[in-house]
Parts: sequence; C-alpha cells; structure tokens
Amino acid sequence: MRMTTLRIIPVLLALFLVHAMGGEPRIAILGDSIPYSGQWPALVEAALRQAPAYRHAEIVSMALPSETVSGLSEPGHAGGAFPRPCLHDRLDSILSKYAPTLVIACYGMNDGMMQPFSESGFQAYQQGMERLKKRVEDAGAQFIAITPPPYMADTPEKDAARYNQVLDTYAAWLASRKKDGWKVVDMRPELGRQIREAKKRNPRFIYAGDGVHPGQEGHFMIARAIWPPLASILRVPARVRFPEGDEFRKALERHNLYKLAWLTETGHRRPGIPKGVPVSVLPCIREGVAVSEWHGFPSLHFKVAGRNATLVLPKTPAENRPWIWRQEFFGNEPQADIALLKEGFHVAYVDVQNMYGAPAAMDIMDRFYETLVRDYRLSPKTVLEGFSRGGLFSFNWAALHPGRVAAIYADAPVCDVASWPGGRGKGTGSPEDWLRLLDVYGATEQEALSGKLSPVNRLAPLANARIPVLAVVGDADNVVPLEENMAVVERKYRAMGGSIRVIHKPGAGHHPHSLPDPAPIVEFILKSVRGTGSAAAEQGTPVSGKPLSPSRKAPSAFPVRPALGNGGD
Repeated sequence: MRMTTLRIIPVLLALFLVHAMGGEPRIAILGDSIPYSGQWPALVEAALRQAPAYRHAEIVSMALPSETVSGLSEPGHAGGAFPRPCLHDRLDSILSKYAPTLVIACYGMNDGMMQPFSESGFQAYQQGMERLKKRVEDAGAQFIAITPPPYMADTPEKDAARYNQVLDTYAAWLASRKKDGWKVVDMRPELGRQIREAKKRNPRFIYAGDGVHPGQEGHFMIARAIWPPLASILRVPARVRFPEGDEFRKALERHNLYKLAWLTETGHRRPGIPKGVPVSVLPCIREGVAVSEWHGFPSLHFKVAGRNATLVLPKTPAENRPWIWRQEFFGNEPQADIALLKEGFHVAYVDVQNMYGAPAAMDIMDRFYETLVRDYRLSPKTVLEGFSRGGLFSFNWAALHPGRVAAIYADAPVCDVASWPGGRGKGTGSPEDWLRLLDVYGATEQEALSGKLSPVNRLAPLANARIPVLAVVGDADNVVPLEENMAVVERKYRAMGGSIRVIHKPGAGHHPHSLPDPAPIVEFILKSVRGTGSAAAEQGTPVSGKPLSPSRKAPSAFPVRPALGNGGD
C-alpha cells in the first residue's frame, strides 16, 4: 500500500503543477540543428505524453539550425551566405505568439563556433543563457536548460581545437547553476557512457558521422540520457516506452509538421527552412492527412471510403463554419470558391467521378459529409455546387438529405440523363458515359430513359424543405441543352413553390462555367446561409470565427486549375 501511494504522489504533483499554471501545458523546445532534426525532441514528446499531466499538452520544437544564444558567428559562416542566427532576435515572438508554460533549451554546440576556448566566447554563452532564462521566467514560464551533446565523440583525436572540452566547460557551468535554483539536465555523462558501451558491442558504431549531428541511434541515446533527469524535474514517472519503427516515424512526422508551422508563425532569419502550414490548420491534421496550398489557402487531402477528398480551409472560419461542396471538376473556374474562402467558407470535394449521382456515389457522399461535420465541426447544412454532370450529384443528394442542404448552386447542370449522356434530345450526348452510367446504376437503358434516375423528377423533397436554388446557364449550350435540363427544373420547381433563380449567359455554350465576376453567386450563397442558420449553433456546439461579412467583389481573372475530369460535359 505504501509503495502504491509513493508511485501516485509524483503523478498528483505533476497534475497540481499543471493546474497551477492554468490549462494544458504548452512546451517549447529550443535549440540548434541537432534538436531541429526532430528526433530526440519527438522521443521526449512521446515520453511526456505517457504522463497524465502532459497527455494533451502542446509540445512543439522551435529549434533552428546554426542558432546560438551567444549572438556570436564566425566570419564566413555557411560560405558567407548568412551569419549564425541568434535566438534572442526571435524570442519575444515565441513567447508572445506561442505563450509557452515551459521552455526546454539545449544550446552550446554552436556558441563556441568549434574553436578553442576563449573567455569572451564563454562569457557570451553565459550571458546568453542567463538572458534566456530571465526572459522566459519574466513571461511566466518555467525554464529547463539541457547541456550540449558531445563533439567528435567517434574520433576525438581529430578534435584539434579540443572543442569537446570547451563544451565540457559550458556544461559544467550550467550544472553549477543548480545551486542557484536553475533546473538543468546534464546529458553528457550518461550519453558518453552509452556511446562507449555501443562501441564495445560494435566497434563500427558511429554516433555522429560529421562529429556533430547524431544518427538515429544517437538521438535515441540522447533521449535516454535526457529523460530520467527531466522526468525528475517535472515529477513524472521515469519509466517510459519510446516509440520505434513505424510508430516513431509517424511521431516524427507529426512533430516536424508542428515545428515548421510554429517556426513560420513566430518567424526567424535563417535561410533554407521550409515554410510550414498555418498554425490554424494544425488541429485539423490527423493521421493520413496531407497538406498543400490552393490559391493561397491551406488545403487538406485525405481518403474517405477509399476516395480522394479535399478540404480547403479559410484563413478565419466564419460563424458556424459554413462550407460549399463542389461535385465534379474541382478547381475549374474557381472564382466563386475563392471569394467564399475569403468570406470564411470551407471548400470541400470528394472524388465521385464517373458515378453520375448513382446510389453508390450517394453512399460515399454520406460518409464524406459525416466526416466533415463530425471531425472538422463544419456546419450541418452545406451548400452544394454542381458543375455540369455534378448537377446529378447535387440534386440527387439533396433529394435524399434535404435537411442537410442550405442551398444549391448549379452551373450548366445535367438534370436529365436522357439528355446527357443519353443524347436523346438536341444535345451531343456521350455514348461512353452512357454505358458507364448504366453500369454504375445497374439499370437497363429503358429504366434510365424512364426518368426515375433524373433530378427533374426528384424535386419535391427540395421544394418541401424550401432549399433555394441558383443556376448559371449558357443559352446556346449544345452539350447539356438548357431546355432539356435546367429549364425543366426551373418550371417544375416554381410550380412546387420552390425558390429558384436562373442567370442566363446569352449566346454562351457549355463552357466556360461560372461568371467572370462571381459576386451574384457569392451574394446568393451568403444570403442563403444566413437564412438557414446552423444546427451547430442551435444545438450549442462550440463555434468560433468571424461573422459572415457582406460580399466583396472578387477579381475577374483567376488562375484556373485543370479539372479532374475530361472537361465540363
């Protein structure tokens, strides 16, 4: 019983410290190129997360290659490309923007510039560390210093400057500050022991091929040397399991994603560092999610039901997190989508290409919708955007789920499969698509021509739910003829009491889609979303972001990303 109590006490103390600091801990790891690699910091992060007090902590490395705390830089550093960056030039930004509750700093390797000991260099390092500690603590955070790792541990005979002894001096000074109340982790004795033992087992073992930067096993050694004294300082259990293999790879990927995001957010002067994703995107990133940029906005890429899916994020989400859902030809004539992103909308797409609004496509769309509403907290009411054959998906899905639809924006939409791809009217049709449509529906030609598959005969649920519809059409469209498609929908929908507006482009064919100035489209969508409200707000779901603002006039010229299909047909 007494042993159990003793084991519980450190955990309770750690939880008390977290509570005293207010909220979840926010840990910043600072240092040079060795922690920048992410390896030992990712291992320490994994160890911390095994303690209840740090399970949900924000733990981010903002280490930067070449950096010092001394502010010193040797002449001609990096071939004269740039001087060594100094942490103090960016520290205020880290402390204000990231607002850490704990800073763990490992400096020294670069501060002596791999040169023989100099008193002035040593004093610059001491002053830099003292200044760092003071600024961190003045900001209300705790500070833990870690001694630098060894230099030329594999070939000490090549250390002509006796630089490892310089680092011994730096480390001894740090350790001596414990008597002044400093919290210090000295990795050097234990790390040296591990390196010697490894070389006994395998004389070919190399800790750091270039004398500075450890290989992966060297980083594991650093983590094992750091963790027990760090755990003691933080009053968490020292016995942990470090991730290995694929688990370590995933942990490292996530750790480095956060690292680059926060380095970009807080800023630095070091050339050659990749740009990170916006920090606002980080909570959206899960396993299997890739990040890119689409017209200046962060874009997430993932799989739903085995199909490629995309979610483009606004810089600041509007109230209730509204979204527009493109069906087919994502990226074609994107001006309305871009304007809506600027208004705080998300833009969504899942690949249901060549499925023509069939039940199998509806199942995929259901799963995509559930993913976005559940995992990304998007509004339970979406705006459907059907370009060309995308109209089959928009109208058919809205007929199945009218309560989930705020509005429909249809652009030269296919509304009757007999017209396209069937080609049974004035249009050109598409024999290849017709055969694919019959196959994906599992229908005979007679069944397809009967009208039961087409949106023109499935409008009642939309009208009953009062879903507003906007269509943009070309009056001279010979691919998806107006009079066989949208004109039929318009006539029937009005007769049912539905709200519909059709914008005609005189003399225009099937292409190009949309409008050069998308303002009428954007204004319709903003008005429709305001009119429907959001179930998220009604149910008390936490929401954040800016209110929907009046539509701004979008530029008339936009770069156009190639469509995923064969063009708008």
